[in-house]
Amino acid sequence: MKKDNMSLREKKKIETKNRIFEVSGKLFKTKGFENTTIDEVTKEAGIAKGTFFNYFPTKEALIFYFAEQKAEFIYDLTENEDIKHLPTKERIKKFLVALAESYEKDKDLTKLLFIEYRRYIERSKPVLDKERSPHYRLTKVLLDILQEGIEKRDVKESIEITMAAETLNAVYFHTLMVWLKSENDISFSRDISAKIDLLFEGIGD
Repeated sequence: MKKDNMSLREKKKIETKNRIFEVSGKLFKTKGFENTTIDEVTKEAGIAKGTFFNYFPTKEALIFYFAEQKAEFIYDLTENEDIKHLPTKERIKKFLVALAESYEKDKDLTKLLFIEYRRYIERSKPVLDKERSPHYRLTKVLLDILQEGIEKRDVKESIEITMAAETLNAVYFHTLMVWLKSENDISFSRDISAKIDLLFEGIGD
């Protein structure tokens, strides 16, 4: 649902949910995920425990909300008019760079939540709605952009677009993981920008 079409009540609910997530993130970075209690989150956020559970049935649900936020951000980027009408290469490049910059805003929290997400998946093996995951959403968006590129004739008709989308996705997430693990002050957004140039230019004579 677009924010412009939301009622005041719906906007208030989103603000409350985001406030809980923001407070939780600060506590996670200070105390760690396992050591942070829901009681501490509710006290810091100034809400009742019942209010927390209205938005997040478990503490782990905060991890999935982070993933959902990124999936929603991916959707918002596809609707950005400044990006939408660019040639395919520049559109993909600006899209992935903007996504990378969103992660760069808080590397510590991003790293923490990615680690906890993977631990939770490995430990509990929950049934996930793949269409709500950033990984699936990103592949789908890249697939759509490449298809439009073929129609605009700035992408080769002979290209296997599913493989191309999956390759771009794999490069993106590999670059993300390398950046999260790095202790050096490298730029995720500049790194992915350079790799997109390389992918589109190709290797060799």
